[in-house]
Amino acid sequence: MTSQQTRKDHLKSLWAEGLWGRWVGLGWFVLTAFPFFRDEFWRPANESRWKLISLIPNWQLSIWAIITLALMLAWVYEASYRASAKVKARLSIYEAPSPIEIIFDTNNRQRRFWSIEAVMKEDNTVSHSYYRYVVAIRNTGGRTLRDVQVVSELTGELRHSPSAGQFEMTKTQKTDLHPGDERLVTVFNWPYPAIQPGMLAGASVKWGYGQVRVSVSATDIRVVERSFDFDYTREPMLFDPLPDEQSDLDAFNPVRVEGC
Repeated sequence: MTSQQTRKDHLKSLWAEGLWGRWVGLGWFVLTAFPFFRDEFWRPANESRWKLISLIPNWQLSIWAIITLALMLAWVYEASYRASAKVKARLSIYEAPSPIEIIFDTNNRQRRFWSIEAVMKEDNTVSHSYYRYVVAIRNTGGRTLRDVQVVSELTGELRHSPSAGQFEMTKTQKTDLHPGDERLVTVFNWPYPAIQPGMLAGASVKWGYGQVRVSVSATDIRVVERSFDFDYTREPMLFDPLPDEQSDLDAFNPVRVEGC
């Protein structure tokens, strides 16, 4: 964005404040423009019948310029103050601790956080099954969070595209969270059975798949992230990283599971 465009946007933001100064300025413009119109284009034949018009004075240029400048400065100051206050309020929201909490229960109470799901065919037979992993997103703050979205991705060296999670209750990829609300969202799927031909195995699992990173965003807050270690041979496949498991990923060589 150019400096000129930035200045234009700043002027637009000041004008958008809708201050009383607009109307004061408009009244001042009418009050000063009317004597010019009265004297140059129209003068009542009987001025005694137009006492109000006669009361409007002829402003000297210096007086007009001083009052006009004072009104403009007052308006610019007030508009800038209000615009700056809004910016500071938004910055304070970004700098404050995030109200979003990402929850994953390794005890899997009520099978809410991972399960084996089946995809059915049209004839009501099972097409295939897969593991579904879910996290809970909780709003711990005191205001409603708008357009909450969850994105998950594998962080390994193999190419993985980030994907938007689906909230279970609304079946959408975005939702609003009121204070204290907690919503489940699917963040990760894996084939069933978990071990299949062609998958990376051993130490190369970390090299190729890496971690599962969950990012949560919403309007006017910082993005919150939580990363889980991933091992498809364990249950659950997702778990919190252990401090003593800091390995040098560059030392891993990719190894794949041989076909059956």
